[in-house]
Amino acid sequence: MEPGTEATYNKNIAITALIGLIASLLLSVREGSFSPVPIYGDIIFMVIMFFGYFLSNILFPEQDPALLILVSFIAQLGLIMLYRINPESAVKQLAWFGIGLFLFFASTFISKAWVEVRIGSFYLFVITALLLASPLVFGVERWGSKSWISFQNFSFQPSELAKITFSLFLADSLKNKKIENPLRFFGQIFIILALLAAAKDLGGAMLFYCTALAIIFVATSRIDFTIIGIVIACIAGLLGYEFFGHVQVRVKAWLNPWEDVPGKGYQIVQSLFAIAEGGFFGTGLGLGRPDYIPAVTTDFIFSAFFEEFGFLGASALIVVYFLLVYRGIRISLSIKNSFLSLSALGITSFFGIQIFTIIGGVIKLIPMTGVTLPFMSYGGSSMVMSFISLGILNGIKIRASGGEKDG
Repeated sequence: MEPGTEATYNKNIAITALIGLIASLLLSVREGSFSPVPIYGDIIFMVIMFFGYFLSNILFPEQDPALLILVSFIAQLGLIMLYRINPESAVKQLAWFGIGLFLFFASTFISKAWVEVRIGSFYLFVITALLLASPLVFGVERWGSKSWISFQNFSFQPSELAKITFSLFLADSLKNKKIENPLRFFGQIFIILALLAAAKDLGGAMLFYCTALAIIFVATSRIDFTIIGIVIACIAGLLGYEFFGHVQVRVKAWLNPWEDVPGKGYQIVQSLFAIAEGGFFGTGLGLGRPDYIPAVTTDFIFSAFFEEFGFLGASALIVVYFLLVYRGIRISLSIKNSFLSLSALGITSFFGIQIFTIIGGVIKLIPMTGVTLPFMSYGGSSMVMSFISLGILNGIKIRASGGEKDG
């Protein structure tokens, strides 16, 4: 990094730490008496964040430091809201943040060298399919979908890891900027989507499908594929509404949540009430009522954040997410190796579509899909896999700086 740029990044990470310190001080006196627990938690977070930031600058001088700064800012806001809602969840999330940061380093190191490792699109497809099939055999059903595998008190969502392998599968299949075997390629995508549908993870199926559609268009520039894909998506949506009861509930709640407020529309109505209560400036940290919102630590954490930080705070958060997606797209455009470029775009597309889907759902722009808000919602699988994805993006950025030849 250039000295001036490094100073700017250092100021940004310092501002992130300052915001967290102010928030922890407010939370420490929220109950009317002083409690040092939020301050201790924030100190631990700052130690992890600063250690990760400065170590990554030393180990990876050609990285994109903005990636780690942006996700640290988002994760910190998530921890603030989680502690305010459920301190026990915040403690677990802080641990997952530390583990995720460690895996960020590991995935950066690995992705720096993967261009020499030829796995092949078929094997990437098989790995993705096995990951998505595993919950059907060993998984448990939660919130209407069978997409989790549980080991005693530990739960894991294989679809989070499958997002990465699916991105690599698409990139390897389309690295020559054309579809070599359309029947096999689209058949493989259909199998992956069918496995998600069999698990009733229709939100995940939508994420995978939209990402595939985006990568196919970018790689081939075929507008006809895009039009056909949109038509198929509409047909699949109608079939999903016809055959899956929980899809009907979500669509009806989206169209008119006021028809059954105590029942089908309860989640979205409480979300809208929280957003309305927040107004332009918010109620203030610790002064909202997130306990009225169902699944507030996962699906609806944005609603709780909006209530206490208002339209201004929510808009700032969306801008930070936008910058994260922008940096991912910029990395994709900066590298000549087509496999790495499409891999970066696939991972970034998953981030962008997931962010749009969950925020659009809680504000009633689109029906709820039950996906998490990256780096902010409570959940170890999401946090860890998001950091691994971020590390892959970082590794690709380093390869781009090294001037890789087109693959």
